[in-house]
Amino acid sequence: MNIEELFQRWKATLNRRYGEGFPAEFVEKAHENLLATYTSFDTSECADPQFLAELCSGNSNKSAQRLGEMLLFERLKHAGYDPKPSPGGWGPDFRVQQGGKQICLELITPSTGDDVKINELFASHDPLNPCPEAATELRQRTLLRITGAIAEKLNKYEGYLRDGVVGLQDVLVIVLNDALLCPDSFFYGVSHNADGGVGGQSLAEHAVHGFGHSIWESDSKGESHVRKSTYRELVDNRPESGGGGGRRGPVPVSLFGNPAEPRAADIAERASIISAVLQVTLREDYGVLMILRDKAETEERLAEGLVRPGILVTNPRAKKPVDFPSQRGLMRVVDAPPLTVKELWDLNNRHLKMLLGEDYKEQQFPGAS
Repeated sequence: MNIEELFQRWKATLNRRYGEGFPAEFVEKAHENLLATYTSFDTSECADPQFLAELCSGNSNKSAQRLGEMLLFERLKHAGYDPKPSPGGWGPDFRVQQGGKQICLELITPSTGDDVKINELFASHDPLNPCPEAATELRQRTLLRITGAIAEKLNKYEGYLRDGVVGLQDVLVIVLNDALLCPDSFFYGVSHNADGGVGGQSLAEHAVHGFGHSIWESDSKGESHVRKSTYRELVDNRPESGGGGGRRGPVPVSLFGNPAEPRAADIAERASIISAVLQVTLREDYGVLMILRDKAETEERLAEGLVRPGILVTNPRAKKPVDFPSQRGLMRVVDAPPLTVKELWDLNNRHLKMLLGEDYKEQQFPGAS
């Protein structure tokens, strides 16, 4: 596939997801945004010699990974960073500076791999009429793809540390691009990421904080119920036999916690070099996100509510934690000044009026006459 064929594939994907219900100009603008992002990245020093070949590869995993790198570059640039590649081509995908610290970002785009069952579950899943057993199995199998991706990048960062290309003084971030774990539907990567785990939280949170099913418990007086999360240190692996024909062992899912189980405790100690996991959805829909982002920055702040920045899961045990300014920077998608309390109040009134109609009575700001 050459680059022009790839551009047409991007356009066909956008048309498939947004062609019905959205003006043709909307789809065209989203496509133009992707083309501009490609040009910006391809002419930057961050595009390595293999970028174009792998972006145009017939291997969807390689192509999605390279598209993710291109879009992460654009996101970082728009957030005010100046992303740089690792010297000599060995090291994290991007390095940025903030507050005198170096933040290293290593991107991975997990696929469904050799799990043929997960593709069957994706094809049969109906979010409006879900089968509870199938939905749970889909979430569990998807979680295993996430845990495998995080473990792979943990190994990679350990290698970088051994080789001295990063240091313990650096903020080390794994960027988890869930693009291949989303259905072929609109607004994934715009207003929401891949579907959450069994407890409702993001897949990244399930993978490093050990979230399990949420349960309802009565309060101390027995008058009402509150929802509480359950936690686990290991999850069962998929039942299919492994490469050697044996049974697959359980998988640790408490990498940012203090697990007691020996294997989980070992990988949690190793994971203390990781400062955070950033889960995002970087795929063709990013061109649509750029449209809404521009609208929020120039015309209508209500559009900001339609743009999801992803999930940043910080590691409380990290040897180099992510400070709050860096957290805000990594989660910045819309480049607009922060709203005052009064502006937030007025924006919420407008949002409710849009949802409830002109009969909605605006709530007066406290203290206003």
